[in-house]
Amino acid sequence: MNRMFLLMAEFETTDIPLEKIAEKYLGISIELANKRANAGKLPIPSFRAVNSNKAPRLVYVKDLADYLDQRTAAGREEFKQVNS
Repeated sequence: MNRMFLLMAEFETTDIPLEKIAEKYLGISIELANKRANAGKLPIPSFRAVNSNKAPRLVYVKDLADYLDQRTAAGREEFKQVNS
């Protein structure tokens, strides 16, 4: 099944608030996620829907799905190397 559609079903939107994915998918607090986003150091792009620092940061669902697919592929490759 397509991960992007599963994420859309989970979050019921295509633009997911960073605060909803920071701990679950990135393993970091929302505070650290915002700091990294401000510094351009998140592993995925984020954006604000309006030009205001008070607006929440959002992540496009396809960007998150692609990132998770890449991490899954890297994990599988590592597993193959360790177990061969």
